[in-house]
Amino acid sequence: MAKLYDLTTEYAALLAEYDMAEDDARRAEVLMMIDQLQEDIGDKAEAYARIMRNLQSDADAYESEAKRMAAKAKAAKNAVEGLKARLLDAMNTVGATEIRTSIGKWRIQSNPWSCEITDADKVPAEYHVPQPDKIDRMALLKRFKDTGEMLDGVEYMQTTGLRFR
Repeated sequence: MAKLYDLTTEYAALLAEYDMAEDDARRAEVLMMIDQLQEDIGDKAEAYARIMRNLQSDADAYESEAKRMAAKAKAAKNAVEGLKARLLDAMNTVGATEIRTSIGKWRIQSNPWSCEITDADKVPAEYHVPQPDKIDRMALLKRFKDTGEMLDGVEYMQTTGLRFR
């Protein structure tokens, strides 16, 4: 069977030929060829529909599998975080800051200072970043580290995290 492009090119040529036909016999002959081409294009359209349904079915299956795999990845990451939290809790309970194993060592280490804005209205304007209004947390932390001064509206904290190397 011919390609759809070839069929549509041939169809356009037959329409032009029909317009230029000089007698009714030739017009009838061209109309019969146009009818056959329309049938061939219909067959091609049906084949396209079947292929498209199969491809859409494949695409849906791939999307479903991707969602399933993403859920499995999220569950595995959550399991890692849960195990890490339990080990950190156990190390804090027994007062251990480091545990050596045959494949590496666990160590409790301080994370960098961070701050949480509890009341943005109380933070001095110099720490607000214009357009859009945003507070410069890094400048707040620098001032705290340099002077030790705690500003109203800001809660300073240093958390811990568990590292494995």
